Amino acid sequence: MKLKNPYSRNRLNLKEKFNRKFTDFVVPHIKKISLDEDWKVKSKYIPKVLESARISIKGLERDKTDTVEPPQDIDVDFLSIYVAEYIPIENVDKLNKGLKKLVKNYPSPFNHGQTERIDEFCTSVKKSIRAGRWSNFGSIDFTKEREISGFVKSITIQGTHLSSSSIILQFVINPSDNFINNYKELIKSDIKEGFSFDLNLKNLFKFWGGKSLSYDIVKNQMVEDLIMELKWRTMKEINKYFPMYFTKNKLIPPSIEVYKLDQSSCIFKYDENELRSSFWNSVGMDSHLSDISKDGYWKLFTEGRKPYFIDSSIKVTCNSAIKQEPMFHSLNFQIVYMTERFANLLLPIMVMREYAVNTSEKVAMQQNKTFLSIQKAKPKYHKLINIRYELERDLQILKRFKNEIGSNYFNRVKSEIKKVMDFEPSNPKYVDISAVEMIVDNTNYIIDKTYDHSQNFAKIIDDTVQLLEIKTNNSLRRRSFGLTITTVGLTIITVTLSLAATIFAGMSLFYQLNDDRRNEMMSLFNPIVDIWKYFF
Repeated sequence: MKLKNPYSRNRLNLKEKFNRKFTDFVVPHIKKISLDEDWKVKSKYIPKVLESARISIKGLERDKTDTVEPPQDIDVDFLSIYVAEYIPIENVDKLNKGLKKLVKNYPSPFNHGQTERIDEFCTSVKKSIRAGRWSNFGSIDFTKEREISGFVKSITIQGTHLSSSSIILQFVINPSDNFINNYKELIKSDIKEGFSFDLNLKNLFKFWGGKSLSYDIVKNQMVEDLIMELKWRTMKEINKYFPMYFTKNKLIPPSIEVYKLDQSSCIFKYDENELRSSFWNSVGMDSHLSDISKDGYWKLFTEGRKPYFIDSSIKVTCNSAIKQEPMFHSLNFQIVYMTERFANLLLPIMVMREYAVNTSEKVAMQQNKTFLSIQKAKPKYHKLINIRYELERDLQILKRFKNEIGSNYFNRVKSEIKKVMDFEPSNPKYVDISAVEMIVDNTNYIIDKTYDHSQNFAKIIDDTVQLLEIKTNNSLRRRSFGLTITTVGLTIITVTLSLAATIFAGMSLFYQLNDDRRNEMMSLFNPIVDIWKYFF
């Protein structure tokens, strides 16, 4: 199954992609180089760099002590995935219109009254500032959609009014038979990848370094990529009808994966030459931080993030030994249905956590750029204003979570989850709090810390802008005073020059007159001359 989602395609940078392709191409040829018992190249014509590469490959093959193939009597069924998205209140009309068009274009049998339920939900959201219960908008059928039918069979859509200005949508994706077959084929495979040469131009003809991931991590990444492909293709198609925050911004929406496990035997001791099984690690279901329900049927696994994993998802498994209730037509459907209430409680928390984490990363990057800008001799005023605007835009939804959802909400979620599925740590010696409680408490903490830090950062920008304004105003005052002095000086000079020009013109005219006319002119000024002599 070809992967097209941007998250998987961007897992490696350009250099890492080149190194991996180079490794895949060159390793089969390097393996043809013969080594003796002492791991020495038999031919003297082989360059040292190829000899070193051959020894590295042989060492990796010899050091393999485990396998990622599933043990006997183990069966893992991927049943469904709950995916959550965020819709701000200002997009409720787009949601109303888009949802109705979506259920119309992909009608599901036995679904009635979907349009009325959508209208009722959107109208109540616009008229209320209080959170509401979950509303079920019915199902859509993708079996006739050519581009996505190979991944998805049907989707059930639900929505809740999380707070006065926030809506959470939940999509329960029922994967297609084709996708299930691809998943089964992958988890049953024995992956033998993970090594790649790390080429460096300076030592290209001397030594090829190498990077290696364990086979279970490589397989787990491949499983993760397959799940992300399912989410991405589904959400991309739905996003055509109305905008959703995570999908629109190319972020991975949070999700809860639901599995059924059938395990009739466990092996704790291995023979001397027997490979140890790393299967559960390879499918993300082996961690000392996992949770287990008190009845023993349910387990919860939280995936690690960087540097190896990038999806925002948790896995919930149910033992197939659970009793099937007569009201359900199959055990698989019963397990998915029993997970619904748990997902309704936890997914909004995961949405808030993902948004807060993404916002904190943005704030950190903006802060670094801003501090570098402030340190310059002449900080750019307009650049700081733009950063301040971007910060306020990024914090808009975070402020909604902070101001509209109180601490009581998080405590209530933990309490309600215990009523639905009472999880406890599978290894209490490592942690004394369940993973579910950690997720809820961590979300509350990240929202508060990100909000407080962003406010301090905003104040730094505002103070800097204010100082730049004072500096700019002082510069303008000095420049204005200088321009005033220059203007007065120029005015005096202009008047003086004009007066001198007038006197010069009068003298020229005076001396052009004959003697009689000059005497007459002089006689006119005699009274003024007499007065001058009298006083001075």
